[in-house]
Amino acid sequence: MPKKTLPMKRMMFSIASLVDLGQEATSTKELAEKMKAALYVIAGTFSVTTAALFAFNRQRKNLFLLASKGRRDGSLQAVSRLDALSTHLKSFKINEPHSYRDLQQNAFFKANRTTLMNLQMRIFLPLFAKGDFVGALILGSKLGNTKFRQADKALLRVIAHQMAITLHNNQLFLDLSKKAEENKRLYHNMQHIYQDTIQAFAAAIDAKDGYTKDHSYRVASYAVAIAKELGWSKRDQEGIYVAGLLHDIGKIIIDTRVIQKGEKLTLGEIDQIRKHPEISYDILSKIKFPWKNIDFFVRHHHERVDGRGYPDALSEEELSEGVKILALADAFDAMTTDRPYRDKLGLSETFQEVMNGCGTQFDEKITKIFFNMLLRELSGEVKEPQILPLLHRQEAVLSEVPSLGATA
Repeated sequence: MPKKTLPMKRMMFSIASLVDLGQEATSTKELAEKMKAALYVIAGTFSVTTAALFAFNRQRKNLFLLASKGRRDGSLQAVSRLDALSTHLKSFKINEPHSYRDLQQNAFFKANRTTLMNLQMRIFLPLFAKGDFVGALILGSKLGNTKFRQADKALLRVIAHQMAITLHNNQLFLDLSKKAEENKRLYHNMQHIYQDTIQAFAAAIDAKDGYTKDHSYRVASYAVAIAKELGWSKRDQEGIYVAGLLHDIGKIIIDTRVIQKGEKLTLGEIDQIRKHPEISYDILSKIKFPWKNIDFFVRHHHERVDGRGYPDALSEEELSEGVKILALADAFDAMTTDRPYRDKLGLSETFQEVMNGCGTQFDEKITKIFFNMLLRELSGEVKEPQILPLLHRQEAVLSEVPSLGATA
């Protein structure tokens, strides 16, 4: 009785040690570590001097060494290209141990004789899962050179099934990860194309008026700087940036002579200019952007917090934070650049002009945040300024900062 109990206990220990192999390994390195541990359990169970586990590479049509035990002289190498194996898979019974004698006349054995002899192969165990060949387990001689019994082979069938499932699941996981990575790269490529297209649209908008060259880019950049200060997510920052680039897209269909007119506009011309937010909305609302509210940000960027803006005369409560950001960024850039009807304002004058509109035209919170950012940049507190580099010429000097600090 004791003689039978020991093999049974050993078998139960082996199976218990291998049951977690079905769990997914998240990398080839992790899989190799798990399989090496499993291989040592198997080698101990059958008291073999050498053992090796190979995984099948479907693309290269060969087996590569995943884990080994018993040879330290460097003679273990990945089984060479196995074109012969791919044509002789049917000669192997699924998850069935094959002895050295069974394989002596096999084309696979002949093609890989040197490697298999280095392993002192006595058992070759092909691993199949769901009909797919996934690898092979090779066991060398037992201690004392005893033979593998039928009970040993029965246990090997159980082990083969578990190891095959593990290799199969890992391959599925790696395939899925590879596909996800490919999709990620594709998404980023599409995103770059998307952004390049939007940049081209913005350049076309600004090209209608030499005075507003790069206006859309600066408005977008100011808007992102404010949004970042407010703690917006990276994705929402991307959205406000795109809205900034496209906020004047409706001007494309407005007569260039009206846009570039230097003298006072007529009521009809003013009405024509004021229609550009609605036209922009009509264009952008038909595009399915990966960011939310782009069309609404653009439609309302000329609204005011006192309800006297256009085109919808919305009240402060009806205006989103994105709209308030875009309205200030647009106005700030208009003030600090030359226009057909006036020269640009100095920075001090711009501060004063915006503060005069704080609470009526512009949102107080947004205004203070923006000016606080600018003051920090002027005083040199910010290592990588986001606003100053976009201004063509600064008339303000550091001595102005204390007098402006009261606005914060």
